[in-house]
Amino acid sequence: MRKEWLWVGAVAAAVLLSGCVTTTEETQAPVQQAYNGPVTEIGGVEPHYEPYNPGTMQDYKVNGDTYRIVQNPQNFSQTGLAAWYGEEANGNTTAIGEQFDPNALTAAHPTLPIPSYVRVTNLANGRQLVVRVNDRGPYTPGRIIDLSKAAADRLNLSNNTKVKVDFISVAPDGTLSGPGTVGTVVAKQSYALPPRPDLDSGGGMDTQMQQAAPVAAPAVQTMDSNSMSGNDNIPAASSGRSGGFLGAPQPLAPGVLEGTEPQPVISAPTAAPVVASAAATSSASGSYVVQVGALSNAERAQSWQQQLSQQFGVPGKVDANGAVYRVQLGPFSNRQQAAQLQQRLASEAQQQSFITAAP
Repeated sequence: MRKEWLWVGAVAAAVLLSGCVTTTEETQAPVQQAYNGPVTEIGGVEPHYEPYNPGTMQDYKVNGDTYRIVQNPQNFSQTGLAAWYGEEANGNTTAIGEQFDPNALTAAHPTLPIPSYVRVTNLANGRQLVVRVNDRGPYTPGRIIDLSKAAADRLNLSNNTKVKVDFISVAPDGTLSGPGTVGTVVAKQSYALPPRPDLDSGGGMDTQMQQAAPVAAPAVQTMDSNSMSGNDNIPAASSGRSGGFLGAPQPLAPGVLEGTEPQPVISAPTAAPVVASAAATSSASGSYVVQVGALSNAERAQSWQQQLSQQFGVPGKVDANGAVYRVQLGPFSNRQQAAQLQQRLASEAQQQSFITAAP
């Protein structure tokens, strides 16, 4: 009887001791089934194959908690709280040694292999975004992922917002799979840009239009209705014998002998291209802005606009429309300049945008 009590006591002690160690582990989602439903384009980083950093694939402890690295995240999904961070706690480098950039679409996760890609869904508003995981953390109970400020802004996310994290697996040949690919695809960062101006000729598009503008005044004068109606009160600059409608001869002004009349300054055949140049100059004088997004929080929209303006060296503003605050960069005098900024946003910040007329 004593032996049985001793055995029961030993088991109870072992159970109590095991409860003193806290282990944080993420559960694996069921094996992904074939998906044949609709596919929606979402924003974010376009995943590409990157080998995992070997220095971050070992289990580790923080504040007494053990974090076990997910060695096979093929079917990994997780739901919990998310937050954003604007700077590194220990310098400006991430866990894999990269420079931390709060304007990049990145994230930190405590147990996923890094670098890797996940789809984050804000369960409060349904917004989705693909981010690149390149850092470790968070280590606050209940929080499963930390997002860069740029990613949080795109998701309209505040601290301790409930999100769902779905892993995206990238094969060496670029094939994507995993829960993060079900029903969505990352929008391709490609934009049709107008042809570049010929800068070698000594000036861009604006310079050429400005050079053509002074010629427009006399050209319009030759197309005056007086010359088309055959009125005798014709300006001296357009009183040539062949300057009438369809080249018909015009009567000479009083006191002028044939062969001594002044020649027209601008001939009729050259009037059409000049008028076209004047029209092009008028259309190019419109203003354009590049809109990068719309938020429901005015303070966050203002902060995002200021960051982008500082990063790309362009002016900007927040256009309020009711409870929606549009973040816009510009204005620009022509669409070419706006398209160049749009291309920089896509290549340097993985930021989708569109060009619209300035309000």
